[in-house]
Amino acid sequence: MVDSSWDNSGQGAPAKTGLPLWGKIGLGCGVAFLILMGTCVGGAAFVRHRLQKDPEGFKNKVVGFALDKMKPDWDDFRTVVGQLRTPEGCRGLYAGSPELAKTWPTEADFLAAAAKWQGDLAPTPELTPDLMEHHGLHINRDFSGKVTVGWSPRPGPAVYVTFARARKRGEQGPRQVVDLDVRR
Repeated sequence: MVDSSWDNSGQGAPAKTGLPLWGKIGLGCGVAFLILMGTCVGGAAFVRHRLQKDPEGFKNKVVGFALDKMKPDWDDFRTVVGQLRTPEGCRGLYAGSPELAKTWPTEADFLAAAAKWQGDLAPTPELTPDLMEHHGLHINRDFSGKVTVGWSPRPGPAVYVTFARARKRGEQGPRQVVDLDVRR
């Protein structure tokens, strides 16, 4: 007998095969997790092997990388401290950094404050691993782009200089100082 209806009441519909969607998502996340864990374990094993093989060489590479990254900031800091050591340098620093007027409204105020610490400022040495590890060097880059360099030598006051932004590769010339703090 022939049925003239298109409705077959679900009979003869093919059954769905394979994983449901949530199963596929779970399987994909599991595979991604396994790859990530394998990469982390492999990377940790590589670093551990390098440390065991040549610990001093590994330390020198890491410190050398840090020195290269910090050198432009330290050189600019040394320039500012050099300016702070003389009245002429202080005038030039104040003139080139209008943000200092927030702390010292006039150049005379800045020169009077600088006169109190000028004789006590320690000369800034070259950037070395020893300076980084044992002599109170601080370099902080914040999310707004400002860079603060601080140095606390044993004899003399601590000096903290905040630059308006980080130095770009190949850039020359002075950076603008937005804050200066000299602490005894």
